[in-house]
Amino acid sequence: MTRTLNDLNPLPYHQAIRDYLKREEPKVWNWFASHRVRQEQIDAVRFELLKSTYRIDRETKPEWYEAAQQVAADLGLDVPVTIYQAQEPVGLNASLAFVPGEAHIVLHGPVASTLATAEFRALLAHELGHLLLWQIWDGDFLIVDQLLSALTHDSRAEMAHFATARLFALYNEIFCDRASLLATGGLLPAVAMLVKVSTGLADVSAESYLRQADEVFSRGGAKAADVTHPEAFIRARALRIWSEGDPDADRKTAEMIEGTPALDSLDLVTQEKVAGWTRRVIDAMLAPPWMQSESVLAHCRRFFDDYTPPAAAPVVDELSREIATDDAAMQDYYCFVLLDLVTADRDLEEMPLAAALVLTERLALKDRFLEHARRELRLRKRQLERIDEQKNELLAQAASGKTAT
Repeated sequence: MTRTLNDLNPLPYHQAIRDYLKREEPKVWNWFASHRVRQEQIDAVRFELLKSTYRIDRETKPEWYEAAQQVAADLGLDVPVTIYQAQEPVGLNASLAFVPGEAHIVLHGPVASTLATAEFRALLAHELGHLLLWQIWDGDFLIVDQLLSALTHDSRAEMAHFATARLFALYNEIFCDRASLLATGGLLPAVAMLVKVSTGLADVSAESYLRQADEVFSRGGAKAADVTHPEAFIRARALRIWSEGDPDADRKTAEMIEGTPALDSLDLVTQEKVAGWTRRVIDAMLAPPWMQSESVLAHCRRFFDDYTPPAAAPVVDELSREIATDDAAMQDYYCFVLLDLVTADRDLEEMPLAAALVLTERLALKDRFLEHARRELRLRKRQLERIDEQKNELLAQAASGKTAT
């Protein structure tokens, strides 16, 4: 499938964090919207470029400038381009020094001589992709970038702020990789550029690396572990999926970037999702009317102060897919939420535990739940086994209003 500029849009995560910040931090958002880039910031960028780079004149490398201006035009950018060479490079790379309405591209190391012509265009397009993301869409994603930077530099910053800034940066690279594909008109030059920049090699096979990336994922799930850039095998595979026109490209890319939720690294968006899933887990537990005692409801309102029993039970199979995670701490979290409900009303005796055993079985959490229940409820192994064996009978008795024996 041939991708066009109309296909190049911010990824769902970009849009989700923008919407979150607009909704949850409206005053801060409005401040950054009215102070996007101040003159002193622009002056500082220009001064740093003068100090740390060699500015390449158009007359010296006219073919570079011709390529850069053509790439900018291909991406719908009508901006003047200036190219620089970093004075103290580390490896092969390029970067964009942001000034509104201008493109200042800094080359690091002998990257221009290492890359073939189409690969160099891919590199230029990647850097110009950052400018495109920050300049189009009402400049919203520049505001997100600046706001997240401010949050992570605040002494009161929480882990969720750092996790959010990291994911936003990773998705920026995915967006810019897609821009590089558009500028070259093909997958292979864009992938070859990624491999050369990440390895420093002058001769690589993009086809071979794409097969290598597929092999990584054939051996099980893998997700991004780096802080600022996704690993090259993730970027190559994500770019191939997008280039092929896969309608699930964004979802599959998210799986590679984010993986499943991990309790110690939840970002702001996923925190909201987990809160919603937690409420639905509680809904599933409280679906039977007999479970909706005043004591249990009072405990539920410690999670959500507006909590009311569900009008209809959630679809547990769907919920099971949504909360699925390979993170043990995240699994434990859901188990302890259910254990809280099991012990919220002692008058209900063994029935809440029976309900939790049925529910955790359907949520694929039963083994961990049994482990925690045995320890936290101080039950002997045989006691717990008996309740597990009789759980359906106990629930039938509860539904009929009979007292458990």
